[in-house]
Amino acid sequence: MAPPSAPDLDWPRLDAWLERNAAGFHGLRAARRLVGGNSNPIWRLDADSGAYVLRAQPPGELLSSAHALDREFRVLDALRASPAPAPRVRAFCADLSVIGVQFYLMDFVDGRVFRNPKLEDAPREKRRAVFDAALDMLATIHCIDVAAVGLSDFGRPGHYYQRQLHRWSQQIARALPEGDATLDALLAALRAAMPQTDRAATLLHGDSRFDNLMFDARGERIVAVLDWELSTLGDPLADLGQFLAVQELPSDYLLPGLGGLDRAAHGVPTQEEQAARYFAQSGQPAADMRFYMAFAMFRQAAMSAGLKRRALLGTALTEEAFAFGETLSVFAELGLRMLGR
Repeated sequence: MAPPSAPDLDWPRLDAWLERNAAGFHGLRAARRLVGGNSNPIWRLDADSGAYVLRAQPPGELLSSAHALDREFRVLDALRASPAPAPRVRAFCADLSVIGVQFYLMDFVDGRVFRNPKLEDAPREKRRAVFDAALDMLATIHCIDVAAVGLSDFGRPGHYYQRQLHRWSQQIARALPEGDATLDALLAALRAAMPQTDRAATLLHGDSRFDNLMFDARGERIVAVLDWELSTLGDPLADLGQFLAVQELPSDYLLPGLGGLDRAAHGVPTQEEQAARYFAQSGQPAADMRFYMAFAMFRQAAMSAGLKRRALLGTALTEEAFAFGETLSVFAELGLRMLGR
């Protein structure tokens, strides 16, 4: 396995490009690589004009439709006209002569991120309110008028799960040409259990987890929703399924969950309570969430397969990338258990 990698940045060239193209940007003074995420490298830039975040594609060969920073930039820009908080984006660059990969610049937002759903950094009596804020934000995203914010063509209409299963199974085949029996079994089970009708498409975040939400310093109000790389239009229960499903991962896994936790004793709501909160806030009809949660685990496994491939090719961003790939069966097995309940 090759060591973690990131683009080599030509800072004078990058600074000159940002001065010409990023609204309001001037006087780059310092840059620092930020830790976090296995998908796209990020840096904090400090300039005379303020603090910013530079988000770039990883170097090397990329799987088709992965690391779509152009789509992420577009949805972040559109969210400025919505009730969902997001950092202001300043410029997107598709010119590979600047730093070798696509990138965009957005404003730095100061806040706190709960990277573990146990919320050990929050007082026990406030943990339910943190969950409620996250679920309310998910409902807010799904209630955005996509036509009003210019995103009515952001996804293809209909057959959302058929298209998603086809897309991610292709990604798995490219990343794992040797195949994986557990993933194959989960894919077959999902196809057999697929809903027969589509819900009306909404804007989807695509990776709804606690660590993609930034709260204010008190941990009470969401000040930014981050990481829209996988956003599209589709069934809103895909987002809710993701938010609920990752909570069932073991507490000691690389992506920590609440598996085995006494939720009542810990002060966090059950999945049934969370789903009820979401349905009440969004106006969506209630549903059995087993398929949607298992689908989320299939997508997580597919993404882990991509991480493993990049680790082997030497284009992974962190040492954890290979570990995620090596343990993708955790997601696949959990998905099968969810469907079998």
